[in-house]
Amino acid sequence: MNRMLWGWLIAAGLLLARIAYLELDAGRQAVEGGAPEVLALVLLTGGLLAGLLGVTGLLGLLGWVAPPGAMKK
Repeated sequence: MNRMLWGWLIAAGLLLARIAYLELDAGRQAVEGGAPEVLALVLLTGGLLAGLLGVTGLLGLLGWVAPPGAMKK
């Protein structure tokens, strides 16, 4: 895959994790509830996992996702 694609995956993962962190912080200040905390936990975990996959792909360790000649025009 393209290096820009991996970079955008990292950026999207970090953005998702930041949104989840803000949601978790806002939920802590508001009324205590279980569902928003679970949603924030899922978003935070998904965002960090997406960022981790992006970094791993950017380093070239996920080259099997798209064979070397698959992205040529």
